[in-house]
Amino acid sequence: MIVAARARKLLFATLAVALILGGGEVVLRLVGFAYQPIPERIWLGRLKGGIPTAEVVFDRLIPGLFTRDGLLFWKPVAGRPPFNAAGLRSSRELPAVRPPGEFRVLTLGDSCTFLGEPRPWPEVVEERLSRRAGRPVRVLNAGVPAYSSLQGRRFLESRLIELSPDVVTIYFGWNDHWRATVKADADFPVRDERMVTLQRLLSSSHLYQAMNYLIKGRVRPRPGDAAAGGGEAPPFDPRRDLAAAAGGQPLRVPPAQFERNLRAMVARIRAAGGTAVLITAPSTLSSGAIPSYLVAHGFVTTDGESIQVLHERYVDLVRRVARETGAPLVDAAADFEASPDGGRALMRQDGIHLTAAGIQRLADLVVRVVAPLQGARESASSPAASRSR
Repeated sequence: MIVAARARKLLFATLAVALILGGGEVVLRLVGFAYQPIPERIWLGRLKGGIPTAEVVFDRLIPGLFTRDGLLFWKPVAGRPPFNAAGLRSSRELPAVRPPGEFRVLTLGDSCTFLGEPRPWPEVVEERLSRRAGRPVRVLNAGVPAYSSLQGRRFLESRLIELSPDVVTIYFGWNDHWRATVKADADFPVRDERMVTLQRLLSSSHLYQAMNYLIKGRVRPRPGDAAAGGGEAPPFDPRRDLAAAAGGQPLRVPPAQFERNLRAMVARIRAAGGTAVLITAPSTLSSGAIPSYLVAHGFVTTDGESIQVLHERYVDLVRRVARETGAPLVDAAADFEASPDGGRALMRQDGIHLTAAGIQRLADLVVRVVAPLQGARESASSPAASRSR
């Protein structure tokens, strides 16, 4: 009898707790409460004509395309278009075994590599290299929006052997010198995947979000569904929405770390028998002018910092690493700047991303550098070369 009574009490207590928790979840959903602690949400600007018009989260920019990751912070959802099962932007799947003689290029980068109208520049490069070679060439687009060089380096270190490229292009810089919301990328610890999965499941609970809010006390408004097609996002308030005042935010990847990341990637690629090709990021942001949307998003400070001066510092670091390591360089920044209009026809209004003409131009520059590498590699592996050795 005593055991049965205790069991009933335990059952009633469990039901009471479940009702309280369930009721709390329902109430929070009805009132529209939502909270995600920084940096669980990575905020990007929705592009309309090249200019961000609303504050959106990476997994709300194109709903369901990205997921949290303990090593990379966020990554594509493998198998969900436009990503293939390998998590690369492509409608084609990678074969289980690399075909003999296939020339393969891996393109590392951010949204400047991922995005493109009517198609990203890696697809144009693949088409042109294939046409020159007279047989298919595979270019793997590993560009991910908002990635920094640290994320590119970690991706490379974890996937290089699996993807086995002959050439790897490295195109970073913009996200590295944006201001961080809390701390530099390298200061965030690598997290166990099991904990990431558990947190991903818990984060869908509004009650769990409320507990996080009470514990961490940082509020970020949930944007409206403008990014997904409905309503306007609320005004962005840097003091409220960023974890630190604009002037106190560190760079996501400081210059010294950016250079170390580039050198580490070049060395890792060479150690695996490949060739690293560095690309400088072109820009048409005028020196001394700070677009208001970049300030509003907290990417830059309001203390007179010139984006172009800072960007050129990172571009020069890419050139220096190429020069000192002997890595081939695609100096797109210099090439675009030397065009008759200073590159304005090649860049979107944001001064960061490429227009259709810019995509074609960058593809031209990349093919000029990569095609000779392809020829040299194929000559070295030809039967005649083998017999001569």
